[in-house]
Amino acid sequence: MKTVKDILWILLTITCSTCGNGQKTNKAIQIIDIESNMNNLEIINLSQFASNLKYVPLKTNGNTYISYISECAFYANFILVTNLKQCLLYDYEGNLITTVGKEGRGPGEYQFVSKACFNNDTNIYMQSLRDLIEYRIDGSFMKKIKNRFMFNNSMYEYTRNWIIINDSLLFSHIPNPTGNIKYKALLTNDDGEIIKSYANHILFSREKPISSSVDNANIYQFDKMIYFKEFYNDTLFYLDSQYNLIPKYVFNFGKYKEPVSEREKPVREIGLSMSKYLYVSDVFQTDKNLYLSCKFGDHFPAKRLTPKIITLPNGEVVKGWINTDRALGIYNKKTKRISFCSPTSTDNPLYTSGLYNDIDAGPRFFPNMQVNDSTMVMWIKASELKDHIESDDFKNNVAKYPEKKNQLKELGNTLSAFDNPVLMFLTFKK
Repeated sequence: MKTVKDILWILLTITCSTCGNGQKTNKAIQIIDIESNMNNLEIINLSQFASNLKYVPLKTNGNTYISYISECAFYANFILVTNLKQCLLYDYEGNLITTVGKEGRGPGEYQFVSKACFNNDTNIYMQSLRDLIEYRIDGSFMKKIKNRFMFNNSMYEYTRNWIIINDSLLFSHIPNPTGNIKYKALLTNDDGEIIKSYANHILFSREKPISSSVDNANIYQFDKMIYFKEFYNDTLFYLDSQYNLIPKYVFNFGKYKEPVSEREKPVREIGLSMSKYLYVSDVFQTDKNLYLSCKFGDHFPAKRLTPKIITLPNGEVVKGWINTDRALGIYNKKTKRISFCSPTSTDNPLYTSGLYNDIDAGPRFFPNMQVNDSTMVMWIKASELKDHIESDDFKNNVAKYPEKKNQLKELGNTLSAFDNPVLMFLTFKK
């Protein structure tokens, strides 16, 4: 339990570390104590929060099979789905509208889909490695800006996750693969000119650069404001009207906060060291709550009942005992109370973690993305959804709405294990 002295020290640290370089202090900072509440586990039902639950199977054909989803974007009646190698445009019934561009090295083609989203003109912006490619809503090519996401002519200094502001500005996160990248974020205009830079206050020495996927950031919009949280940072910021980063929430991990020295270790040791600590990777919001995707590592209190056989790239066969190590935390903005959805020891990955689905006995809900201020989405492999519907977890779970359980069962009967994923949309009560 933190003392008053500890909390005052935390506040002082925030004040000292967030001045200048596009960052300002905020007297209304709220501290969310993860350490003291990590064992505050509860069975939290979906019906407490949800007013609407909808499943959207993404239609499958031979040319548009996607084994997984890396990210989605939403605008009006459109859903943009990417899986690193493809970019597909659907409507809200799961019907394919068009394929956006294609993989290749020719004009209008891409090597890799790092990210894609809509601008306010409903054109599509795609990041392909360091390049920005713009397409029309019909999927046709418009233009390409080479090295738009690269700066200082350095292969290690580039932006990875980003969001469009006012249709002409990009607020972008900069990974820190070397440990000594000067800035953590940039605000740039359409021409790539830097409007504002945001200093990186966590610098260290790393022997060799690591993959930027380890050092990602959560950027999302809620109530017309942009929020920003780096994976390794314990602070959730928002952008004010002058594009300053203002700290809003601080997550206290206590003894489970990873020391910066751990990040200096060789790549082969990083995974093992990370399992000892707690992290908040993604934050989702409604008017009433924050929903926190918390990586518990070795502290996750559930595991599989039987091992999952995993073949490593080198051919080695190992046994895996976890479906996930992420717990869903719910922080009430009014009461300042946080609790975690109690995980379940099971072989069923859709029944391990998240909000218990008492509406139709379907998958437990653990959001992947924020769609708008009241709706979130989770994507599910068709094979896993079929397995869940055939499981005892589904059969024995009493649904508040039996007719919805029957509808979900009928949906499962229409799916093949090789179909595209299913999007699960949850709209929260006001």
